[in-house]
Amino acid sequence: MAKKVYISGKITGLELKQAESNFEAVSAFIRMYGDEPVNPMKILPYHPDLKWEDYLKADIKALCDCHSIVMMPNWKESKGAIFEHDVAQRLGLEIQYLK
Repeated sequence: MAKKVYISGKITGLELKQAESNFEAVSAFIRMYGDEPVNPMKILPYHPDLKWEDYLKADIKALCDCHSIVMMPNWKESKGAIFEHDVAQRLGLEIQYLK
């Protein structure tokens, strides 16, 4: 059975295309192993009226439905990813660290 794997990493501060490319590369890697990637860049579409907190709330809801989380190499540069990591630890999810 395929596991849902949440992807966590830096978004804020990166060019939109670069962030999308980073997350899509990890999504492809997860799919290659037969699991279902949960890409936070696809959870809540960009809208100029939305705040960072709106995205984080939607992302944490999605994370709670996952079996594990993959931390991208730049995750420590993101306050959202640090928070997601903390939630994943507290929920007892499997955590994988990409290099």
